[in-house]
Amino acid sequence: MRDFTAAAGRLRSLSLGAKLLYTAFAVASIVGLLVSWRLYGAMVQDAGAAAYYAGAPAAAPPPAPTQAPAAADGPALELGPELELPAAPEPPRVLVEQISERKLLEVTHFHLFSVPVYVLILAHLWLLARLPAWLHTGGVAAAVVTSGLHIAAPWLIRSAPGAAALMPISGVAMLLSLGAMAVVSTVDMWLPRRSRRGEAAPLDDAR
Repeated sequence: MRDFTAAAGRLRSLSLGAKLLYTAFAVASIVGLLVSWRLYGAMVQDAGAAAYYAGAPAAAPPPAPTQAPAAADGPALELGPELELPAAPEPPRVLVEQISERKLLEVTHFHLFSVPVYVLILAHLWLLARLPAWLHTGGVAAAVVTSGLHIAAPWLIRSAPGAAALMPISGVAMLLSLGAMAVVSTVDMWLPRRSRRGEAAPLDDAR
């Protein structure tokens, strides 16, 4: 916690152990974001967010068109009388089961406790990076807004299935904002610390 109370630009002067610890957290954060995106695709599948969260019907894929066999060269064959076959049945509309309210509450409850801590740690590392103040503020605001919107998106889609695009949009925005925080903070952390004269600080001093 003492590292988080330092002024901006102090990431480069952290001890080697702290740098390794925070780098491991940043890498795990990026991997976790990518796994979350893959998990979202596995849960929603082809039906879409509207079907998963609101139970909207999803149309079955149309059958592949059949091609008539090409006529072979040779004498014409006399076929028997044409048979009147019944029309092919229309493909059924598949109704995807809606996620239960209890399960959605459990997922939201877990995310409300884990995501804020996740954003808090990444935001602190971001604020310690040597960046302009406006970029610090903008990055934190983007992380808070996108993560909050992503947590609320399932409930909004449950009430209004037409807002299904909100889930992937907020997920991509959250991935980009938090991923940028993790990458930039890690890169800045391992850059050599500069002295007041602009020269790289000695190794012993950096420790």
